[in-house]
Amino acid sequence: MKLVKLFESLKIGNIEIKNRIIMPAMALNYTPQYFVTDRIVNFYEERAKGGVGVIIVGGAQIEPRGAGPGMIAIDDDKYIPGFKRIAEVCHPHGTKLFVQLYHGGAYAPSFNKDDPAVSASAVRSNLTKQVPKAMTIEDIKVVQESHAKAAERVRDAGFEGVELLGSAGYLINQFLSTKTNKRTDEYGGSLENRLRYPLELIKLVKERVGKDIVVGMRLSGDDFVPGSNTYKDVAVIARHYGEAGIDYINVTGGWHETRIPQIPMMVPQGSYAYLAENVRNVVNVPVFASNRINDPFMAEQILRDEMADAICIARTLISDPYMPLKAKEGKFWDIRNCVGCNQGCFDHIFKMKPIECMRNYEASREGKFDLSKKTENPKKVLIIGSGPGGLEAARVATVLGHNVTILEKNDYIGGQANLSYQPPGRHQIKDVIDYYNAQINHLNIDLQLGKEANLDIIKEYNPDAVIFATGVNYSIPPIPGIDGSTGTDIHLAEEVLSGDVPIGKNVVVVGGSGTGMETAIWAAEQGALDSDVARFIRLYDLMPPGEVDEKWLRGNKNVTIMEILPRLGTNVGRTTRGFLLGHMNKLGMKIITGANITKFEGRTIQYDLDKDTRVIEDVDSVILATGVKPNIELHDEVKASNPSFTIAKIGDCKKPRTMLEAIHEGFKAAFKLDA
Repeated sequence: MKLVKLFESLKIGNIEIKNRIIMPAMALNYTPQYFVTDRIVNFYEERAKGGVGVIIVGGAQIEPRGAGPGMIAIDDDKYIPGFKRIAEVCHPHGTKLFVQLYHGGAYAPSFNKDDPAVSASAVRSNLTKQVPKAMTIEDIKVVQESHAKAAERVRDAGFEGVELLGSAGYLINQFLSTKTNKRTDEYGGSLENRLRYPLELIKLVKERVGKDIVVGMRLSGDDFVPGSNTYKDVAVIARHYGEAGIDYINVTGGWHETRIPQIPMMVPQGSYAYLAENVRNVVNVPVFASNRINDPFMAEQILRDEMADAICIARTLISDPYMPLKAKEGKFWDIRNCVGCNQGCFDHIFKMKPIECMRNYEASREGKFDLSKKTENPKKVLIIGSGPGGLEAARVATVLGHNVTILEKNDYIGGQANLSYQPPGRHQIKDVIDYYNAQINHLNIDLQLGKEANLDIIKEYNPDAVIFATGVNYSIPPIPGIDGSTGTDIHLAEEVLSGDVPIGKNVVVVGGSGTGMETAIWAAEQGALDSDVARFIRLYDLMPPGEVDEKWLRGNKNVTIMEILPRLGTNVGRTTRGFLLGHMNKLGMKIITGANITKFEGRTIQYDLDKDTRVIEDVDSVILATGVKPNIELHDEVKASNPSFTIAKIGDCKKPRTMLEAIHEGFKAAFKLDA
């Protein structure tokens, strides 16, 4: 597909942007003291250099009781010079700049009991678990004025626009929803009254800065909260915003407290573009589509289908700041699309840590590494293993000018990542492997597949440095019968996910880590109707719709997952674990935690739970996801030989953990070759 629409210019209010790619506001945790820092300036400058059309900075605090720690602030004139710094480095690259004006309402934590968070009504927040203060009329006017003053500061800093925050369950949503707005005055009750707060806000901000800069609205396309506003209600709300003179509408998904997944990898790309189309059908201003649009081709298709006028791409611009330029130049092989893992972004946000990226070690460290500067001392580098960590080390070392060879015992690259993309909802991990295959080809890296390294081979190669990325070995607990000797059909998750062995009707997955959970979901979906087949059956009415849906949404296996710990997924990030559990429940899976398995015998599994001995009968297949341990034998052998070359361990062979840690260690190991 040729990217035509994505690189057309677009008129928004009184400005024109050079393409249809928008970097939306996102929490970064780069400003612990609320002031603009070098870190955030460098971060945004890199994205501007990369060719994005608009950067929306923020959310930016417009008053302390509506925000939280680590945010950038615009509630005082003292912050203007910092924003001017951002404008000074981004504008030369043709990027337009907006600021999202943030007020969380009840979603803001109440740190000060004398000045608590405020909301439309005193309704307990499902996010903070605190009860906010119901806003008085005076409070409403103060908050609206705070928005207007903040917008004036944005204008004075040289930015082209502001965005009001009417999404994700924040203050504007709290006025619009009958779940959180219990008022009986002119701001509550009917939709007309509930709309009064945001419509007054639009009018005030437009009066103060609307002739100088654009004023947009970030909008929840559907709250995805039972009893709150649906996409049908939102169409009415959006029409009122358009009539009030808003310059654009940026449509995202639901509230933060929703049980509907919106950002994890399991959400198919472009799933929520229909929400933007729903708004675009009723307004005459530009509409942005958001959420899980990480690929330029997906963005192009949404624009061609006239579902939106511009596309918000957030996380791919973290993983690859230069995606716009690479896409425009046709260098698709070199784009590191976000895969939705959440390891460095949303998982970090919930831990109050600065955002990083699994695929891009330089994210949050812009300006600290210069890969364009070739080494003055090229080295002969041998990399043992081609998991993500080893592949990243090979890429960076080659770019820096070193002579790199990869030895891989298998006839394919990727290591554990090849298993990671097999379960449902994890397919995008394959993008990581595809990216490195492309890098190997374009950078002419010497890749030797089917060659298992040993001490003699390494010495024969005579390297200057060896980087071990040898991954893991499986850890099998010493349980009687776990080797299959008593007749139980037992296989490793690796064997099953690779398709090497079939599974029976009644399946037990042993091990409740992330791998175990994903394997159990995979097993539970085996035997389900393919989507194309289900569509064909529905189209020709070959089966009642309810039966088709049942056979399409769920497989024909009975799956049980067992874990010795009290809970599943202790190694899974917060933004993914809950949705995995929800998925498992929807598939009707049986979950047994705190279970100590004592014996496998024939088609039975014996285990202790709550001091009782129990048995699972009629087991057809057991899948082991019982953990891994570092594969360090060769490293230790080489180290004991007192080699003349330097050696290093990276990734799982150092300690089993996340792909983020492996890739980051690969980058650092390559960069340290000159040290």
